[in-house]
Amino acid sequence: MFADDTSILVSNTNYDDFMTVFNLVLLHISKWFQANQWTLNTEKTNNKRFTPTNFSHYPLNLVYADQALTELDTINFSGLHLITTLRGSHT
Repeated sequence: MFADDTSILVSNTNYDDFMTVFNLVLLHISKWFQANQWTLNTEKTNNKRFTPTNFSHYPLNLVYADQALTELDTINFSGLHLITTLRGSHT
């Protein structure tokens, strides 16, 4: 497996809790990469947010190793194109 095959998923309905958990996950990933003598290419690392339409828009401003991670509207995930505008029905 290559590092570019790595994905993480963080989910939380509370923005502050999400950021806390996300930063903890990044800390663990960073330690794992260092222990295995790998580096994360921040130029190829980005994030994708999926939120219900009724949620307020909060800027994520995700950072790894002092580099901002780019938030994309569309990503190609294993040949599947995921876009922000996907909507599902919910009651």
